[in-house]
Amino acid sequence: MKTISGRQTIAETLPDLLHDESRFTSGIPDAVYFPRTALDVRQAVLDARRNAQPITVIGGKTGITGGSVPIDGCIAICFSDMDRIHRVSREDDGSLVLHCDPGVTLAKLSEFLRDPQAWPAPVEGSALLGADQWLYAPDPTESTAQLGGTVATNASGARSFRFGATRAHVVRLSCVLASGETLELARGGCKARGGVLRATTDQNTALAVPVPSYRYPAVKNACGYYAAPDMDLIDLFIGSEGTLGIFTGVGVRLVKNPRFAAGLSFFPDRNAAFGAAAFLRAIARVSAIEYFDHTALRFLELSASELSFRVPQLPPDKRYAVYWEYMEAPGEAFDSRMDAWEAMLVSHGSSFESTWSGFDRNEIELLKAIRHAIPEAVNSAIARRKRDCADIRKISTDTALPAPVFEKEFGEYIDAITGSGLEHAVFGHLGDFHLHINLVPRNAGELAKAKELYEKMMDSTILHGGTVSAEHGIGKLKTAYLGRMFGQDAVEEMKRIKTAFDPQWLLNRGNLFEYDKRDLGR
Repeated sequence: MKTISGRQTIAETLPDLLHDESRFTSGIPDAVYFPRTALDVRQAVLDARRNAQPITVIGGKTGITGGSVPIDGCIAICFSDMDRIHRVSREDDGSLVLHCDPGVTLAKLSEFLRDPQAWPAPVEGSALLGADQWLYAPDPTESTAQLGGTVATNASGARSFRFGATRAHVVRLSCVLASGETLELARGGCKARGGVLRATTDQNTALAVPVPSYRYPAVKNACGYYAAPDMDLIDLFIGSEGTLGIFTGVGVRLVKNPRFAAGLSFFPDRNAAFGAAAFLRAIARVSAIEYFDHTALRFLELSASELSFRVPQLPPDKRYAVYWEYMEAPGEAFDSRMDAWEAMLVSHGSSFESTWSGFDRNEIELLKAIRHAIPEAVNSAIARRKRDCADIRKISTDTALPAPVFEKEFGEYIDAITGSGLEHAVFGHLGDFHLHINLVPRNAGELAKAKELYEKMMDSTILHGGTVSAEHGIGKLKTAYLGRMFGQDAVEEMKRIKTAFDPQWLLNRGNLFEYDKRDLGR
């Protein structure tokens, strides 16, 4: 385990959100640990506990709510050196599980699955995998994210529409608790009994936590500790943002890799695009439904000359787009669906003539690159505007709404933004009723207006049973919204859960909740 002693700054670009970021400038840890094994992590935790120092866990630094930003005087544990793929196992139900260090990036995991036999390091059980035959399904957008970080945030991506977020694919976790003890969690091994979640550490310490009584929202959600009457303890740790334990090993279930067909279909208006999405949701083999309106496509056009790939000319009369992926069934190529698909597209003002299609890996990767280029273009615009006004930042929603109210509420949001005159870009996960509205102010006055609109959208989202964060989490930047969404009683219950596993509140202090010394030992 490498340790850098002394006052060491970890560079991280903070996200552009509406909050007062002056409180969250990059902190200065007393030491940075780069563990290589679980024993190294345990030693780092014991060192911190001995000195009553808080611990910040750092993964790939791809999150955008400040979760891995260290605080002054903490120790930081960075997982960049703990990045081995260890083994493949076959479970009793016949499924295959990949066991990895938490620092393995999604890109590395994908590369391994593409050709396991060519992997330079030995991986036990890799003979169970054929080349390009298996898939880690959640598909979070940022491939440099580390697996442990995606578990900590219950990350999702475009294919989560069909496959579910990270939680649905995690079957094993090894965690070092704030005590320095280790907790091994296997899905199904610690189910709630009598309203209590129970487990035993490697040092035979018995743990018992009441099942949370608050209601978890019935939408795609990445806020707060998971809750369900018959829940499994492993699900409490998934999405806990590093506040309950530090992951030292992750086991994820693989699925058979289907052959994908994909397309970016263009439509004349929002209603047509939403109508096509309703058709796509009803098809079991559709794995992704992503949306881009005319504002997002405009940012794509403006940035086209800066991209490393060529963006085809956009249809001038169709300025709304839906990206879709279809998983071919064995013996049933997408070609057999073409006539029905074309009829659907035509009925909504589109066609295959107005679709950029992808039928091999390179074409699909290009379509994904176009999708990824849009938020990058928005961020570039913000960076340019910062030269004239240092306080300028993007104001971006991460809300999801219940299906019955989605179209009406979303329409009201867009009407309010259009009326404000603010430049904006809208895109996101239409399959999950989860779209990102990016407000792009030009000056301090527009920034204030954007903040005001954001607050109104958050209030309306909460009022209608939605979530303030469907995939990015709370981190250090959105703590004020947790109470507004769940209610203060639920937040107090979450704090008691935190204290049960971490009495001194050493782990990722400031994530999910504002730190208050009065919470210690509660």
